[in-house]
Amino acid sequence: MSGLYTDDILEDVARANDIVEVVSGYFPLKRAGKDYVALCPFHAEKTPSFTVSPGKQIFKCFGCGRGGSVFNFVMAKESVTFPEAVRILADRAGITLRRQPDAEKKAGERAQIRRALEWAVKYFERCLEHPAAGAPGKQYLEARGITQATAETFRLGYAPDGWDGLVKAAERDSVPIGLLVAAGLLVTREGGDGYYDRFRGRVIFPILDPLNRPIGFGGRALGDETPKYLNSPETALFHKGEALYGLPQARGAIEAQRRAIVVEGYFDVLVPHQVGVENVVATLGTALTTEHVRALKRYADEVTLVFDSDLAGQRAADRGMELFLAEDVKIQVAVVPQGKDPDDFCRQEGAEAFRAVLAAAQEAFAYKWALLSKEFDAATNPAAQRRALDAMLTSLLKVPALARQELSLQRDLMLRHISGALKISEETLRAELARRRRTMGRSAAAVGQGAASPGSEAPAARGRRWAAERELLTALVCRPSRLDEAVAAVPPDRLVEATFRRLYEALLANPSRRDGDIESIVLRLDDPALASLAVELFHRGEAVASCRDEADTGPGPLGWMLDGAFRALQALEEEEELAARSRLAKEAGSDDTEALRAFAEARARRQGFLPPGAKRRDLRDT
Repeated sequence: MSGLYTDDILEDVARANDIVEVVSGYFPLKRAGKDYVALCPFHAEKTPSFTVSPGKQIFKCFGCGRGGSVFNFVMAKESVTFPEAVRILADRAGITLRRQPDAEKKAGERAQIRRALEWAVKYFERCLEHPAAGAPGKQYLEARGITQATAETFRLGYAPDGWDGLVKAAERDSVPIGLLVAAGLLVTREGGDGYYDRFRGRVIFPILDPLNRPIGFGGRALGDETPKYLNSPETALFHKGEALYGLPQARGAIEAQRRAIVVEGYFDVLVPHQVGVENVVATLGTALTTEHVRALKRYADEVTLVFDSDLAGQRAADRGMELFLAEDVKIQVAVVPQGKDPDDFCRQEGAEAFRAVLAAAQEAFAYKWALLSKEFDAATNPAAQRRALDAMLTSLLKVPALARQELSLQRDLMLRHISGALKISEETLRAELARRRRTMGRSAAAVGQGAASPGSEAPAARGRRWAAERELLTALVCRPSRLDEAVAAVPPDRLVEATFRRLYEALLANPSRRDGDIESIVLRLDDPALASLAVELFHRGEAVASCRDEADTGPGPLGWMLDGAFRALQALEEEEELAARSRLAKEAGSDDTEALRAFAEARARRQGFLPPGAKRRDLRDT
């Protein structure tokens, strides 16, 4: 999982940074038995639920669900990546870091691409400033109201309208062509006899990572050429579904306000920033993703989405809203009046008018309900009312944050609002929500319960398969000595829940198979959510194991849990196989008697026997 550094290095750094000492450097801890407790630094609470275990070298908040190693704690407190957290703690302990050989090679290649990208940024900047070659780009930016200061802040550039300007400049400056190809700036000609510039006749927007390093580019055509906007392709450094335009320029304002504004376009970032609204970032011509949300979550507690007021924009805001709520980020939606975008609105109406639009942003579910009411005409049409109700309850079920006790007021107000609008009793709505939670098999929002992490919801909230997979991982986190047996019975690729599958793979990659060694597991988990899940399941498993009768000499509660998970998953797969065979039989126009017989024989063959009288035939194709 954390492949940049060897296991020995990670263990050395962790050993030199006792988690109690590290956490105590941020806020005081109070002794409570063999552990330490404090008010959680990651969410508001009045009673301490944040626990640090010196024996296991892990932390866990039983309120918000965060947990993990000393590395995961520093990641959360400093808003840094896993490698950065390792470096911080290594510096604290005076340890010199050594990377793995393969990681060192890849890091060297990435560093070379970064240098090529930085060279390209400067090339495009020079082209924009050139009196003749850069004139079209200059004129376009001036027409859009972009000042010289803003152009310099965002390092805007221009790609002249030629096929090989960048190629010739690279040859002149001895920049390896292969690096520019790897960076997505040059394209190989058909037939492989040379290269041409990807960006031509476009204003260039360098896309930077949070540390202000170039990772890619966006280009805006000056006329009606298509595409109007062109972005770098996916590369080793640039992933459109993760990058946010303007983040390094906005980061200071976002951290100061703990609030971010998300818009759709390059100029929707530039112009608000230019008039003083600096905490603005944009997606890169793609829908919001969970990666975008997690990137912003490092710096902001609250996010305002500003999308177009047309139906497409409303639906984009709706999808984005659910992503932020699922990651427990407070979300609002602002609509710019008169169908304008932030760029036009700020230039025409000014910063104060734009701030007023942001101040009038609607809370997420109020916006959701208004959108559904309008789209389905819920006030007058009974069938549309039902569709609106279905959509709203489905959204409620998708948001695990609403399961938390501190959000019960928001949840109750939302249900009350729906109740009043549709003249349906709150009791009926709650019953319907509970029914859907049991049957949908998708919800992480166990209303009225304090679910906090991917592994802590009630089994009924996710379905039988999810519950069985959780039992499997709970047992394996606590008893990794049985991993080989588990892999033979249920390989990781047969798990449906992606988070459980990733944790399973991490357990298999861990060199330690010592039972009860949660420290070794979380030490190598660079994903905070995965580390929190591992700690959550470990505590759950240890609680189960503590119920063992002293006279019990068998596999014990965790052993029974693991065996039960094997049986449950096997039964579920057999049910799915039977359903598939029956469905195929019906589609073929025959009854499912033969399908049932074939299934029974295939099942028996897998178990090593056939019942008396069964046909001895090759069942591989049944």
